[in-house]
Amino acid sequence: MDGIIITVAVVLGVIAFIEIISLFFTIPLENSPPYVTVLPVFSEDEQFQQRLEYIMQKSCGRINIIIVDYSANPLQKELCRQFTEDNPDAVFISSNELEKYFAETFAISEKI
Repeated sequence: MDGIIITVAVVLGVIAFIEIISLFFTIPLENSPPYVTVLPVFSEDEQFQQRLEYIMQKSCGRINIIIVDYSANPLQKELCRQFTEDNPDAVFISSNELEKYFAETFAISEKI
């Protein structure tokens, strides 16, 4: 029975090690397609600050973050302003500007 537990522990340890290596040392390719995280902001969202902190922790600076103002209150707007100052890949835009931003971000240039 102890042998099974030791084997399982070793296998889980190896899997955890591989995950850590892939998480911290995998660099996105230069020609990889663009991808984004979109965070809508509603004034009724009482957990907005936690959502923003979670995205900051999980993004690792590898993705564009689009924060969309649907009905942000002044505190949420200030949090978004600070977040975009600290994260150059983040933008804070109104819901009216979202379609234009996506069109510019994902536009495919015509080949001549």
